Amino acid sequence: MNFGYLLVVSSHDNIDYLKMAYALALSIKNTQKPGFDKVALVIDDKQQLERIKSPWVFDHVIEWNQEAFWNGRSWMDKLTPWEATICLDVDMLFLRDYSHWVEYFLENCDVYLPGKVFTYREEIVTSDYYRRCFTKNDLPNLYSMYTFFKKDSALAKDFFALGRHIIKNPKEYSNLYFAQHKPKIVGTDEAFALSAKILDIYDDISYDLDFPKIAHMKGSVQNWPWPADKFTHHVGFYLNRQAGLKIGNYQQHHIVHYVEKDLITDEIINILEEIAWKLR
Repeated sequence: MNFGYLLVVSSHDNIDYLKMAYALALSIKNTQKPGFDKVALVIDDKQQLERIKSPWVFDHVIEWNQEAFWNGRSWMDKLTPWEATICLDVDMLFLRDYSHWVEYFLENCDVYLPGKVFTYREEIVTSDYYRRCFTKNDLPNLYSMYTFFKKDSALAKDFFALGRHIIKNPKEYSNLYFAQHKPKIVGTDEAFALSAKILDIYDDISYDLDFPKIAHMKGSVQNWPWPADKFTHHVGFYLNRQAGLKIGNYQQHHIVHYVEKDLITDEIINILEEIAWKLR
């Protein structure tokens, strides 16, 4: 069964999603062992790839106009070229080899989404600051930023089909299922959690594993005694020449979901590129 990562980006006036996807793909190439380092990119304009130095980091490039479907990641099962896939949010970085996680999923799962994330100090995130819709409406606490699935699985087909239907019909589902606290936007997190609840498959797609470990860097869930719109208002984000990452005084070892869309600088790209070129 072939395996790869899937990244979905689209053009935006203020946010460079391709730059983040490029950094993530470089970090995957730099850290994952052969057979676990393939990356497919879904993009609405292939010509945008002309502005990056090493487009070879994307093993497949799929041009797809998602104008009618604002949340392209909800179509991950239809877009992926892989038999088994992990679809990632693009504002993430890989820092070491995580292929042993993938080996477990390939052996044991048809669909898997993590039900917990961590602070940069490796504490489990306990705050529902950004997830009151989940707690007040009794939704399973799923995170779609890291979604594993097998393309031909019946479980995956039902799960994603319902998730897409929820995203396409947010008012209908909000009135029925989000009465206690309506989200501003019904995105993949909300839609996938509700899909799992309606289908009664939560125990089949998420259970208490020690992995994947993802540092989820939304500011107000860092277990600080004060609110924070951005984590960088309180701690620094430092990538050294070996692509080692520190947040504040804490060395990062797990996947980092850095969230803030302007953190990937040209200097960070250059560091990741130089490592990739040496390894190639």
